[in-house]
Amino acid sequence: MSAPALPPFDISAAKLNPDTVAIVTGSADGLGKAFAHALLQKGAKGVCISDVNEEKGKGALNEFAKEFGEDRVTFVKCDVTAHADFEAVFAKTKERFGPVNLMVNNAGILNENVPDLCIDVNVKGTIAGTFSAIKYMGSEAGGKGGKIINVASLAGLGPAVFMPVYAASKHAIVGLTKSLAVDPRLQAQGITFGILCPAFAKTAIIENPALFRRPAEDFAIAESVMAKQGVLEIAEVRDAFLRLVLDDSFKGKAMTLTKAGGLGMA
Repeated sequence: MSAPALPPFDISAAKLNPDTVAIVTGSADGLGKAFAHALLQKGAKGVCISDVNEEKGKGALNEFAKEFGEDRVTFVKCDVTAHADFEAVFAKTKERFGPVNLMVNNAGILNENVPDLCIDVNVKGTIAGTFSAIKYMGSEAGGKGGKIINVASLAGLGPAVFMPVYAASKHAIVGLTKSLAVDPRLQAQGITFGILCPAFAKTAIIENPALFRRPAEDFAIAESVMAKQGVLEIAEVRDAFLRLVLDDSFKGKAMTLTKAGGLGMA
């Protein structure tokens, strides 16, 4: 599944195009917040924090505005299951910073007890965000192309016995993104794609098993997997994300990341 050893890539030296305008969904906290922060650190012209949680979103906005300046960051509330919200996110971001050329569909949940919600957020939300980005990056809307990063999971490339609905949702994201990546019509408009597939990371659901919302035996299986694979630090996933954004060798591919095995390509 993994490609041969990857060539070295110096994240510390790499910089974003100074005209980069990005939207990151699910970026009020956790991995999404780390991704948005990293883009600002790397010199993005503007970043839109987009999240359903308005209180946390505005908190992240205030934090980033103090660090990077109010002129480089904004917040637009977005419920990814309310697909019309994406129109407001893109329109307001474009009005504030100019054409959007980087879309990060990061919003996602793990909820095996309510499969429809898991699919609505993870699959339908990512589909809606992706096609909104294609619309705004396309030539008909005055766009000049861009990159769409869809956040999946290692569970999107193989079985996950303790979270099958989540795994199904992430497989869908991988299939969607790889299919769009080879569409010559999108390639002609300069729209490219990448998929981030990390293993377990030290997010809220790992820190608080009650958020797993599953029987204890299911979490015990998850813990056994984590014991073998290790648990990634947020910073490790952030750095992998930056490489996916900056390194064209991953164009149209899935970047895998585990604590034990490091980066791979699928």
